[in-house]
Amino acid sequence: MSGFGAALGRFFSRGDAGISVPAMDGVFRPNNRLETAERLLSLDHVDNLAAFGGGLVASAGDTLHQIKIQGSEAVGTELETFDAPVTFVAAADDGQLAIGLLGSGIRIGSPGKWTSLDLPREQSSCMTAATFLPDGKLAICIGSRVNSFRDWKRDLMELGHTGQVIVLDPAGGPAKVIADGLAYPNGIVVLDNGRLAVSESWRHRILSVPLDGSGGTQILLDDLPAYPSRLTTAPDGGIWLALFAPRRQLFELVLREDDYRREMIATIDPEEWIGPELSVSRGQVQPLQQGSVRQMGILKPWAPSRSYGLVVRCDGDMRPLESWHSRADGTMHGMTSVCETDAGVFAASQGSGTLLRLPATANGKGQAK
Repeated sequence: MSGFGAALGRFFSRGDAGISVPAMDGVFRPNNRLETAERLLSLDHVDNLAAFGGGLVASAGDTLHQIKIQGSEAVGTELETFDAPVTFVAAADDGQLAIGLLGSGIRIGSPGKWTSLDLPREQSSCMTAATFLPDGKLAICIGSRVNSFRDWKRDLMELGHTGQVIVLDPAGGPAKVIADGLAYPNGIVVLDNGRLAVSESWRHRILSVPLDGSGGTQILLDDLPAYPSRLTTAPDGGIWLALFAPRRQLFELVLREDDYRREMIATIDPEEWIGPELSVSRGQVQPLQQGSVRQMGILKPWAPSRSYGLVVRCDGDMRPLESWHSRADGTMHGMTSVCETDAGVFAASQGSGTLLRLPATANGKGQAK
């Protein structure tokens, strides 16, 4: 679309020329379920969750914590501190763990008994998620081969699409690239049909990727209202999806205006860029939309905030069934991981540094009545 057609398309927000974002409606209708969820534990920078040892493991910065659930309480103990921040945690059925370390490769095994696996720097600097395959190999998301794990916002603003999905054999041998050119792959699970489901953050969608690397990538879920993060399977065959930040029309506009975006990157501190955040900004200098201006000291729940909390339960075909929200006036933002065990459904709010347990219903699932 070009010329008069492009201008008309922008005016009516039509097709690729528009800056509209999908409404949060239907299954995604906003609620306060994350705000009213049980707050089990405060853990600064909590990120990855995985089932382990009858409870959970959770990463926070460079430390791996074990979380024991005792009724309505959670007791956290430090399992191990590494020499670099933990970027992913994956658990195998036999109790093995795989830990991704920023720029330092992968550790496989158990606390105190690790085997190290190395990757090239361009891959090890932005490992975002991983899952064990039925044959014991490890499928890993490489968010970007240009920007590091910490520079995810820069990768978004640079329209990054250098992400990969690789398969690595812990027994040795080079990693095999099975998907390339992805816009920040950020979550991965094995589907019942043997393919992989991969969240692609900057394209707001979930892909189906064949394990043999033969191509044939399919879209399972598209045009999400927020940026998807990690995926985990549920015991009933469903899939849990964490979404770490909202899409906004202002963000979409900035991403389309190349001159403005490049000047913003070159001249403004990243903390002040117009774009998504994991938590509510407390800074005195920050980009602000009119709808986010406090009126009589109150922020409206429907304000176009830069951070948000969102967790979605899908069926085995990635059809959304339920959603849990923390709206603009809430604090449980920046949801990066979900894990379901016999003790409940747990979610990590990195934005608030909180481990949550989603409220149960009569059917035992994590849905508020």
